[in-house]
Amino acid sequence: MHSVVKSIAVACLTAILTAGAYFMIGPQIMIIVPVAVLAGVVLAFRRSFLSLVCFGYPFTFGLVSAVIGCSEITGYERTAPFIVSVLIGIAGVGLMAAGLWKAMPKRTNGTANGMAQQSPGGDSPESLSGE
Repeated sequence: MHSVVKSIAVACLTAILTAGAYFMIGPQIMIIVPVAVLAGVVLAFRRSFLSLVCFGYPFTFGLVSAVIGCSEITGYERTAPFIVSVLIGIAGVGLMAAGLWKAMPKRTNGTANGMAQQSPGGDSPESLSGE
């Protein structure tokens, strides 16, 4: 059940971020892309999978370019630039989805307070270690 909830959360967040690529239309792309790349570099040094999200976000603009091209140019969907734009956009969506999937918390069965668990046989942890 946990993986189903995780899948739904990743799909929703990826869709929201992909739709947010429309905010890059215009001069604000000159601010959004460097900030996303800088955040990706910082998060990569911290060994966070969220860096994939930051690196993938600017690539999602390829999908926006493909949609705009289709609406403005007749027959654009049959050209190589359309295919390249879609592939770049899909790569960005894939990076974001992979980063979100890996960054989501995992379900653990251990104790939260760090106390040692007893073995099924009832032996204490000290007797198992030989102390």
